[in-house]
Amino acid sequence: MSLIVTYAPRENEAGMGYYRRLSADNALFGWRNLTDTAGVERNRRALLTRTNDVARNLGLEPTWVESAKQKEDVCRSWGRFHRPQFDAVCPACLAESPYLRHHWEHTYVTACPEHHIQLVDQCDACGKHLSPERLYIGLCSCGNDLSSMPCVPASSAQQWLSALIASNGCQSGGMKPILHGVEIDVLVKVIRTLCLYSEPNQSSLPRRAAMPKSIAEAVEFLAPLEALIADWPTGFRAHVEHRIAAGRKDARTLNTLLGDWYISLRKLCQGTTLNPLLQIIIDVAAEKSECVLGLDSAKAMAEDATGYMRAPDAAKAIGVSASRLHDSIQRGECAHRTRRTGTRGQVYEIPCAEVERIKQQRAGWISDIAACELASVPPAVLERMKAAGVIRSDIRWREDLMKGGPVAHQSMLDLLESVNRRVEPAALTDDATLTWAELTSRRMGEKQAIESLMKAIAEGDVKAVAHARRLGEAPFLRSDVSRYFGTPLLEAGMSIQELAKATGWKWESIGKRQLSTVWTT
Repeated sequence: MSLIVTYAPRENEAGMGYYRRLSADNALFGWRNLTDTAGVERNRRALLTRTNDVARNLGLEPTWVESAKQKEDVCRSWGRFHRPQFDAVCPACLAESPYLRHHWEHTYVTACPEHHIQLVDQCDACGKHLSPERLYIGLCSCGNDLSSMPCVPASSAQQWLSALIASNGCQSGGMKPILHGVEIDVLVKVIRTLCLYSEPNQSSLPRRAAMPKSIAEAVEFLAPLEALIADWPTGFRAHVEHRIAAGRKDARTLNTLLGDWYISLRKLCQGTTLNPLLQIIIDVAAEKSECVLGLDSAKAMAEDATGYMRAPDAAKAIGVSASRLHDSIQRGECAHRTRRTGTRGQVYEIPCAEVERIKQQRAGWISDIAACELASVPPAVLERMKAAGVIRSDIRWREDLMKGGPVAHQSMLDLLESVNRRVEPAALTDDATLTWAELTSRRMGEKQAIESLMKAIAEGDVKAVAHARRLGEAPFLRSDVSRYFGTPLLEAGMSIQELAKATGWKWESIGKRQLSTVWTT
């Protein structure tokens, strides 16, 4: 049987509150009678989840019952923070429009973000808590008008937390700390930790205290928030300093110094919109303690706060092994400081600025592979360039912390710039030229002759005939190159191996005859 009076739920109306309001407006004796009319089981879950049956039998729009179900799903997602035992209401809200706001059902909501007064869950006439089974939302079971109950101003902390929960973490009512997009599940766990461990010199409160059943219990449990968020972040910084001063004097790590309080907050806040809270803890610890920071998952934040990073992390950032960096520290090649850890141990920390300086220095030296790619030459040509001294290289580069490879990057660029600057253009066919990348012993013969040619090019005695984007592509006249090699090989355009195969001579003999020809001429 359809209801006589039907309407859509309000935007912020509690799912169960919507059906209670419908039952009252249709003169039904409580919401359980409404379940009989809807043809579902006489329990809250059935009424809110069997949306098709409820909509069809009560004559409601499917979107209306779906909205009520979604509000119920939000409440159920709160888990043990859902307040099912008693109703909590705002007298001012009921005076304006008597319906239950769904965020009133959260255990930690103790204030009305709109009217800035505390919620009430106890009738001032009969003294009883507001039963969720009462017939009319705006009246107590004793008949007292709830909208006329005294209004108690809410504190800033109560308003801040209630506004966040009411908006599903979207906004804090303009009060500091300003938060946006915070997950309610994470938020309430952080609040629970802050209030359970509010006194550093005392053991934490029993965990059941974090699940208050009434508004009065919730106000008492959440009271430490007042000092923590007062004049944000000054109040919280003062609390962290107090905890550090009260911590173990022999503590060498932040986990030991601040204990479960810090460990819980770190796990909850890191990587969330509550990260600034954790950053404050790290910043204060860097200023007020001698602990080794960065030994846990918050090491990136510790590096930002202290300006130092641990030696293994610095070695990884630089691109060397930890033992290699340790040797450099012992030789005084980089700035560092030491910190005690454990009873006799110590750790080395490198300034972040020093790490960046070393990385920049090392970037000026590149690997053989990178050098070959930069110049577009094969490894054999690069080796001849090193031997000829036309580029800067260091075979013992691994012994120098400031070098990231055996080849100086700038020397490669300088050589290319020098070759391009001395270009003498000439219109010739491809077979009349050789490129720098073709100056290999496999093709040209004696290595010393190749090195002599490379030196001549670097000094400007042999000039390229066209500009090149990369060194290996720079072309040179065969006639200029032939002065440094035997002519038959160049004229044939064959490599020594190819010539050896064609003549039957050993390629070593061809190379020697070629060199003797050069010396004779």
